[in-house]
Amino acid sequence: MRFRRHFIRKALLLGGLASLLLAAGCQYTTTPADLLIAPKPVPENAALTDALHTILPLQAKLSVVTHEDANSAILQLDGDGDGRKEAFVVFADESGTQRVMVLEQTSGGWRERFTFAETSTYGVDVLRAADLDGDGVPEVMIGWNQFGEPQHILTLYHIGRTAGQKGAPRPLAELPYDTMGIGDADGDGRPEIGLIQLQRLKLTAGIDIYRFADGEAAKLASAPLDGSVNAYLQVKLGQLAPGQYGVVGDAAIGTNSSTTTMLAWEDGALARIYPPKSPGDENVQTNANAVLSGDANGDGMLDIPQLTEAPGQADGVPYSDLLWIEVDKQWDGQGGFLTVARRYADAGNAYAIQIPDEWTGFTFRRPAGGGPSDIALDAYDEETGQRAEVLTVRAAALDAWDDREGELQADDVRYLKLGTADGLVYYAVWHDKLQEGGRLTTAGPGSFPPDEAEMKRLFKLLTP
Repeated sequence: MRFRRHFIRKALLLGGLASLLLAAGCQYTTTPADLLIAPKPVPENAALTDALHTILPLQAKLSVVTHEDANSAILQLDGDGDGRKEAFVVFADESGTQRVMVLEQTSGGWRERFTFAETSTYGVDVLRAADLDGDGVPEVMIGWNQFGEPQHILTLYHIGRTAGQKGAPRPLAELPYDTMGIGDADGDGRPEIGLIQLQRLKLTAGIDIYRFADGEAAKLASAPLDGSVNAYLQVKLGQLAPGQYGVVGDAAIGTNSSTTTMLAWEDGALARIYPPKSPGDENVQTNANAVLSGDANGDGMLDIPQLTEAPGQADGVPYSDLLWIEVDKQWDGQGGFLTVARRYADAGNAYAIQIPDEWTGFTFRRPAGGGPSDIALDAYDEETGQRAEVLTVRAAALDAWDDREGELQADDVRYLKLGTADGLVYYAVWHDKLQEGGRLTTAGPGSFPPDEAEMKRLFKLLTP
């Protein structure tokens, strides 16, 4: 399932990057976030670290931006459109106030350009640069965390291109939000900003779509959303079907579940497409675990995830132990949804196994022995309930892999190393033997059961 750990993990990353702080000589109090892996030791990072040693205040603590994939306190973006990236450094001063400093690279090395006047005691949610109005000059967007509702304020800036300019830019717009996204919501070829606000006490929620033009942010449309959810995890703007654009939002409900809403742009407004309305106007589709929408098949159109139980599971299996297959659905632009992708993801979200459209008569199960990431793929007949073992994906500690591989070879087991991540080696073990003469089977793409080449293609590590 497409559960994204960083939406939970990054909310907890409130400290800095220990390696850079140590290199810069800054004082700090150790936090769990200080144990994050350091950036790759390339010359550019080394020069930036040296610059931080002299530029940052002595009591500074680097602070991770909560909802950016870089997972870092230092983001390199072209904020002024000159083709060169500046370093945006998020840090907390000695009072705990969080600030954003911009450094630029000159012939003499990195130097401070300015520090934004706006600050937050609670950190930075997003930090991005995008040309929202199509004039060739990016808009810098900083989402400042705040106490209460809404949780953030999105502030837009223009950074001047004049060399040596020291003054911090003034905000062009300040927009409240709880969850934000950027994309083409109306099909005009330019990005809009989608902002969700959730009022938990009133059990109401809504999304506003903004367009930035002529130095101002103007609201284009608004639509109500389900206000009974725990939180909106993400919102994506983009193409939904050929010639159709709009918004997809994912929300957490209950303890572990989620729901997805799709709104299409129609005649200057947002119309709800999914979930379909029931007689009581209630959501009729929820997912047992938290999964996120996206572009599962890479065709440039957003789809929605639906979880279905893997067939053949025994009655009475605890709900928490059920196995699920994610089915990604794409709107057909009218009234239906087409399946565009299927996959299984392990409980720890370390890897996924893509399921070809051609596969039938299969299921997944927990194999006897092994760890929580191990999964068996069986041939399965739903009518008779009969099943046959095909292969099992297992994980072994990296430092024990040589011994494990030796055992597999000694036992003449058919196996394949699939990948390595987070100190683990993932490998597949087939329950049949190599063909006579040591030849591998050649099932071909889409065939079930998969051979080595097909399994290598279908297996995907999800961890960085």
